Amino acid sequence: MPGYLDFLSVFGSQAEARDLRFSGFREQTTLKNPARGPIIPALGRSGRQFQLSYNLKAVARKSKSGTDISKQQWSIRQAAIHHQFDVEEGTTLWIVTQGNLSIKERVTEMTAVHGRQEDRAFGTKEECFSTSLTTHLLYCHWSVEEWRWYIQWLEEVIEKEVST
Repeated sequence: MPGYLDFLSVFGSQAEARDLRFSGFREQTTLKNPARGPIIPALGRSGRQFQLSYNLKAVARKSKSGTDISKQQWSIRQAAIHHQFDVEEGTTLWIVTQGNLSIKERVTEMTAVHGRQEDRAFGTKEECFSTSLTTHLLYCHWSVEEWRWYIQWLEEVIEKEVST
């Protein structure tokens, strides 16, 4: 989906991190009369599919916990996600772009032998769809994990600045 390229533009070196404010969600659904091009039976593609592309932001503390609050540093982390699901075949395509391997490690752990059976079930189209939804949820959890602590840090820093 060409819209995914928009989400990739936030990665790389920037003089000013203006793209940090950029967020979005794009979708494309083809359930009836797909174009002939996307139909590739040998690859499990019926052409009847939905595609989602979006980006998420997470925060991460760069300094060690216990560091004086005025010296703590935080970083906004980005992830760009593209998902394609074939509703007839149950096949999926994921493209995830992130600056480190934390999301990959989480998906690997979720789908490993010791993970929940329902999170790594691909036997039927329905199971594939359910696993896809669980994967989207995993990405959302990654995104929201540290925001509470970041906002608390911001409040404390602002309170310290205005009370002096």
